[in-house]
Order: sequence, then C-alpha cells, then structure tokens
Amino acid sequence: MKVAGIDRARAFSNALFRGLTDRQCLDLIDTAQAEIDDSAVLSLYASFEAILRQHVVQQAYHLHGAQHPTQDFGVALAGLFSESCDRIRMDDLANLFVSAAGQPLVAQVGNIRTYRHWLAHGRGWTQPPTVTPRFAYQTLTAFLQSAALI
Repeated sequence: MKVAGIDRARAFSNALFRGLTDRQCLDLIDTAQAEIDDSAVLSLYASFEAILRQHVVQQAYHLHGAQHPTQDFGVALAGLFSESCDRIRMDDLANLFVSAAGQPLVAQVGNIRTYRHWLAHGRGWTQPPTVTPRFAYQTLTAFLQSAALI
C-alpha cells in the first residue's frame, strides 16, 4: 500500500536507518536533536543581539543636540556612534543594561554568548557548558523584559 507515493512496507528502504540497530538509530536521532537544539540557541541569540544593537543605535538621536563646537557636531557624533555600535562586543553591550537587568542575568547572557560563540566558530576548543533552547529563551526574554525592550 502506498501513502503519498511511499510504499509503506519499504518506507525506510533508502533511509539512513536501514540496517542499523535500534541503539544506532536512537543515537542518530539524539545527535539530530542536539543539532536542532544548537540551531535554536544560535537563532535565539541572533534575535537577542539584533534587538540590543537596534535599541542602542536608536539612542544616537539623543546626540543630535550636541552643538559645540558647531551645530553639525551633534549630527556627526550621532552618525559615528551609530556606525560604531556594530563593532561593540556583545559582552560590553549587555553590560550597558546591568542596572536594569542585574548582574546575575547579564552573566547568564554572557554564558549563552560563550556557548553561541563556540557553536558559530566551529567548536574548535573545549566546549563550554551546554545551553538548552529553553534556558536561552527564558534567560534572553527575562533580560529583554528587564530592560523594557519587549
């Protein structure tokens, strides 16, 4: 019997699992789940970073009022500030919010950043403590809520 063009009696005949033991299949599934979890952590942190950077860049308009030595100084200062925001390290950026989020939450965000950095740059050194998607979501959300950014 075929369902959606697949012969149900041979559904896995060309699959990676064919000929493997149950343990080997479960190991492959566990590995795939770990990759999915790591991808989720990368995505969550990327969204968090974008929100933080965007908020800081938006603060540049406060600099437009600087008028010494000339009125154009504030505009130039705001432009320079906006451009430099992309080069600020995330640890330094997160530390700007310590008064709102608190040091423990800033430290947890730093741990997530360390794990994200290890993932994104090829896992070529000792693995930091694993970060689960749930922990990343809860921590990053708590930080953004504390800073009134969401």
